[in-house]
Amino acid sequence: MSYLTLVSALIAVLGLAFTVTGIRRLFQRRFLRAAGLEFSALVILLLASSFFLLASNLYTYQRLVYEQVIAEITFQQFATQEFSADIKALDSSFQQTVNLKGDEWQLDTQVLTWQGMATLFGLDANYRLHRISGRYADIDEEQQSPRSVFSLVKKQPLVKSEKFDLWQFANKHQDWLRWVDAAYGSAVFLPMTDGAKYSIAISRTGLIARPANEEARKAVSQWIGL
Repeated sequence: MSYLTLVSALIAVLGLAFTVTGIRRLFQRRFLRAAGLEFSALVILLLASSFFLLASNLYTYQRLVYEQVIAEITFQQFATQEFSADIKALDSSFQQTVNLKGDEWQLDTQVLTWQGMATLFGLDANYRLHRISGRYADIDEEQQSPRSVFSLVKKQPLVKSEKFDLWQFANKHQDWLRWVDAAYGSAVFLPMTDGAKYSIAISRTGLIARPANEEARKAVSQWIGL
């Protein structure tokens, strides 16, 4: 991502140099030359903006090189089928507490993998936490009971508009974005219980959730019927 920022800055400097040169040619009454330089400057600056937008959006993702533990989730029950979930990222300062309804929790991530020229810019596989939600074990409750879903996406720095999302754009246009190898979602779900703590890891094949204390291990054992 730092490579993309550097590339966008260098391209922007080149564009500004073309702009200044074009203005000089304009004062020298070399109008045709000036027009050509200004048009080139516009194209270069648009290219720089595209690289900056890509770098800014990738800032919300983390690099994925091998299986790594990325987060911990701790639960405290305060009512029937209602839990407080504390989500703590282990590879950043991100932390969020939400109230989930149901019997199970589900964590979703978005993953991007690259190929070809994109790897020259240091674009290893990237991921970001996307959302966390509550689930009901009973299908009828799942259909009729209140839902609880919360976004875990960090705000993009220096970018006011949230309309552009690299993952959605890549997922929608994979047929012609040859430098994006895959844009896919991965999710995992396990039971909620008072005092339970889970460790969340991610690999190139997706999310892995493991009990991190005795309360969680007991909940998982009862959940799978052991």
